[in-house]
Amino acid sequence: MMNFLLDTGVKETMVFGKSLGDVDHTIFKNKFQGLGRSSGIDGILAVNNHLLIAKRMEDKDHPIYILDNEHIDISSRIGVEVNGILGSRFFADYRIAFDFLKKRITVFPKNDIPKAWSKLTKLPIEIIGSRPFVEISVQQDKEQINGKALIDMGNSDAVLLLKNRLKEYEIRPPSITDYIGQGFNGEIYGLRNRIKELTVGPFHMSFPLVAYPEMESVQNARIITDRIGSIGNELLRRFQIIFDYPNRQIYLSKNRNFDKFYYLNMSGLEIVHDGVKWEKEEVPVALKRGGSNEVNFDNKMQFKFILKPLFKIDMVRAASPAQLAGLMKDDKILTVNGRTVSAYTLEDLTNLMKSEEGKEIVMKIERNGVKMDFRFTLQDPLPFIH
Repeated sequence: MMNFLLDTGVKETMVFGKSLGDVDHTIFKNKFQGLGRSSGIDGILAVNNHLLIAKRMEDKDHPIYILDNEHIDISSRIGVEVNGILGSRFFADYRIAFDFLKKRITVFPKNDIPKAWSKLTKLPIEIIGSRPFVEISVQQDKEQINGKALIDMGNSDAVLLLKNRLKEYEIRPPSITDYIGQGFNGEIYGLRNRIKELTVGPFHMSFPLVAYPEMESVQNARIITDRIGSIGNELLRRFQIIFDYPNRQIYLSKNRNFDKFYYLNMSGLEIVHDGVKWEKEEVPVALKRGGSNEVNFDNKMQFKFILKPLFKIDMVRAASPAQLAGLMKDDKILTVNGRTVSAYTLEDLTNLMKSEEGKEIVMKIERNGVKMDFRFTLQDPLPFIH
């Protein structure tokens, strides 16, 4: 059993291997290029693989690319073990519905179109290299810019724009220099700001955050000529979305997240997993009586040991509240706002740092064996200026 990241921005199915030398039969060598500062990742193609998902979706002759995972670190950044990436090609013959609120994916056969879909908004998409593209419109001031955007579920940003593809486009202040993410070519850096509006079909989204990767991070990527950017999960999670690859279309319906403000991580911290530890947890002693009835003994406790996550700071944005407070890369986090850090998930910590401007964050960390306390206040570095 393996865990895969579903990524519509990637074409092929990929598995992260510790060493490419462990593969017995090399069929085809390749270097995968994408966004990032480095020169790509080495990989090989393995054929005749049997792939089974949820005991229903099956491919008995599925090509899989095995990547050298020395520079791939997805698991520590999303808080879930990831063994590979499931790309768009696998779903070419299916319709796939994503419900972000229920955290559920539903797969429909090629000829199955439920009646309820008639109430959803249907938009055309273009499939290029097995990847889905949709027309978008971005607006900073009065002028609108239209273009083609990759629907990229592997991208956590709301919008990513390629500055070199936008004629006479200026990134309006305020903006910040920031870590944007990790691509096949390593870490991606660039600028962020807010724009006035983003439009997809009939849907208008106000003041979304936009990431602009630096030229050094896009120079090795293979990008189709008329693409201006991508839309990612921070935008897509505001919809119920259904991909209909066979008919080159998507269905969209707003969910309760649609009108929520696009909050940036206001701390300036990039927090990642740093392994796990065994932790003792108290459990009340309960005596069962008469079937399901239980009697709890207040003064009686027993203990169990469970694995709890560890977290550390991977990077700190320049001039952010966390940096000004003195926090540094590789600081090991011990407590956050009085709670041991193992009580949080990585998603909990990320949401806390986006939660509310003016919120105070108190951290206890360990640096070179020394425990230290820090305190800072969340501040949005990108207030929208009308």
